[in-house]
Amino acid sequence: MAPGRKRDRSRTPEVPWELLPNGNAVGIRSTGSRSRSVDRPANGRANGRPAAPAPVDPALLAAEAHEAERDAWRRLVILLAQLKGDRKVEQLLKEKHPELMQVADKCGASGKASLSLPAAKDAAREWFSRGLRGSNQHGPAARAKLCKQLAVALLERASSLSSGVPVSLVAEVLDKGRPEEEGPLICSLMARELRGSRYEGLWISRKGPSGHYYLGDEHEGANLPTTDKDGDPIHPRVHAVVKVVNEQLVISGFFLDPEDDTMSPAKVPIGPFLSVYFEGMSVREASAAWKNGPPKRPAKPAAPKPGVLLDPKLKELQAGLPAGWEVRESRSKKGVYFFAHPATGRSQMERPKA
Repeated sequence: MAPGRKRDRSRTPEVPWELLPNGNAVGIRSTGSRSRSVDRPANGRANGRPAAPAPVDPALLAAEAHEAERDAWRRLVILLAQLKGDRKVEQLLKEKHPELMQVADKCGASGKASLSLPAAKDAAREWFSRGLRGSNQHGPAARAKLCKQLAVALLERASSLSSGVPVSLVAEVLDKGRPEEEGPLICSLMARELRGSRYEGLWISRKGPSGHYYLGDEHEGANLPTTDKDGDPIHPRVHAVVKVVNEQLVISGFFLDPEDDTMSPAKVPIGPFLSVYFEGMSVREASAAWKNGPPKRPAKPAAPKPGVLLDPKLKELQAGLPAGWEVRESRSKKGVYFFAHPATGRSQMERPKA
């Protein structure tokens, strides 16, 4: 560099911190030096040295990180709604997480939601900033980790509330109807019954008065049916009434529309009730399915084998590819495809040349 000549500053535009993937995400490695692309043979070595990690498209990694953050935040809000009013949880929030004290209510814990989950997360931005202060990791993966850490504490509290509780005490709590006692206990008991089923992590919150609860929600990520098996619309958020009948906590009735005042009878535990309401089973079928505990989650459709492409668009992308290359669809961004070479572990967005 010639004497007296000043080094130009980088003109790379700044990227908002919300869009930066966490540096701990798989496939991202900071080396402090410029990387070089090296073709790797099948044995995974190049020029006698261990091959460099296969290149991964940053956009795909960022999308997956944002999806993980969304799911972690959703789970945290559901737990806050479930334990709303519990003295220990309220004290924990007041002392260490004051920004989250109204999140459950604003997202519809006991009435109509005034904020969507993304909007509520944006409103709690100060909580994320404070929790990550002093860290150099401020991306989606770091924020997801922060949500999960608090969720663990809330899950422990829910477990302590629902473990070894006699039915007589449950009936007594429902009879008294104290929100700070009834809501957290009944919600935790119902959530416990759904563990391991397709409804694990369902939104459950006390609507009030005593015994009235919301099951399900309309927020992003709920993944609940909005039509029954006949194609008729059903509401993904059910207003249910809970009672102790014959020494068992059951859904004694429900309202087909949250705003309707006509209750339909039920008298089944929460698991069979959800199978009847969302899956169209008969009460007998649902009760049999849940007789020995939560039925297994439905298996995900098997992914097509490499080279078996049903979509015409995929067939077009696959045509003429060099030997060993395949077309794959992003798991986090449906409709987005990339090219992979399984033998070498390489993946890229650009079409490989022969």
